[in-house]
Amino acid sequence: MGTSSMIGILNKDGSVTASYCHYDGYLAYNGRMLVENYNSQYDAEMVAKGGYISGLKEDYLESRQEAVHNDPAMIYDSVDVFLRCGDRSTGADYLYIFDGTAWFYTDTYTNRKDRRFEEVEMNLEGAA
Repeated sequence: MGTSSMIGILNKDGSVTASYCHYDGYLAYNGRMLVENYNSQYDAEMVAKGGYISGLKEDYLESRQEAVHNDPAMIYDSVDVFLRCGDRSTGADYLYIFDGTAWFYTDTYTNRKDRRFEEVEMNLEGAA
């Protein structure tokens, strides 16, 4: 069983587009991978809008080639909806969002009403 995540991007209209990633969704892997390899608007959009991936790799094309499903990205009406509901249909353990300047994350183990996004880069040092 994998540690899954939803990787999203904040759109100009306030909605969020996010794709499911089945494996290695925890902060020390996907969080680090996003900050180190997908830390631009273009790269973040590629991952968030590309649809299902089995696992995130340094090379996005490799991530797509290894995907075992082809589910499209999902669109959430707002950041709040993504924060509250990003795990409901997918069972994701972590949610990531790029706001145009930085990556943010939350786990989905936290009660929905208490969830909040924290900056990934600021939390990587303590991530194991």
